[in-house]
Amino acid sequence: MESYIAGTDEAGRGPVIGPLVVCCAYCKREHEKKLNQLCKKDSKQLSPSQRESILAELKKFCEFKWVEISAADLNGLMSRMSLNDIEAKVMAALGSKLKNAELMIDMPDRYGRTFRKRMEKFGCTKFEAEHKADEKYPIVAAASICAKVVRDEKIEKIKAQVGFDFGSGYPSDERTRDALRNRDSLAKLKPFIRTKWKTLETVTQKKLFEGE
Repeated sequence: MESYIAGTDEAGRGPVIGPLVVCCAYCKREHEKKLNQLCKKDSKQLSPSQRESILAELKKFCEFKWVEISAADLNGLMSRMSLNDIEAKVMAALGSKLKNAELMIDMPDRYGRTFRKRMEKFGCTKFEAEHKADEKYPIVAAASICAKVVRDEKIEKIKAQVGFDFGSGYPSDERTRDALRNRDSLAKLKPFIRTKWKTLETVTQKKLFEGE
C-alpha cells in the first residue's frame, strides 16, 4: 500500500475584506524530496508571483483541495459559531476525504487538546497539529501556498468588481484603511467586508466605521 502525506493550512484569517480559504495538500511520500526543494521558504516570505510559480510545480505531483468561505458567509456563520470552529469544521471535511495519509495541520487553537476536541466534534480523529506547521512541514507549506494563491485571485476579482484597488484587505494596509474611510468605496465594499471580525473590535477598526 502506498504511503501519502497531507497538510492543511488557511489564508485570510486576519483580513477585514475578502474570503477565508482553507486548503489541503496531498501527495505520495515518495515525492517528499521534490516537496522539500520547492517549499524551502515560509510562504509569507514569497511574492505572489513566486507562490504562483511554485504552485504550478507542486501541482505536477500534489493534489490540492480547498474551501473558500466568503465574507458574507463568515458573517452568517460567526453569528452562531466561533472562527476556530468554522476552520475546524472545514479542515475536518477536507481531512475526511483523505485515504492512507498522515495529516498535519497548522493549528489555529492555542492548545492542542482544545483543537483535537473541535476536530473530533466534526468527525476527524486521525491527524497531528502544531503551531506554525507551515514553517516546519513542507506539505503544510504547500497547502499554505495554494491557499494564498486562491485568496489573492479572489481579491483581484473583487477589485475588478468594485472598480478600484483597496490593497490586500488587511487592516494594516493603508490602502485598505483609506478605502474603508471613503463613504463611496465603503458602500461598494460592504458585500465583501467581515462585519463580525474581531479586528473590527479594536480601536482602530471602530474608528474606521464611525459615522456609518
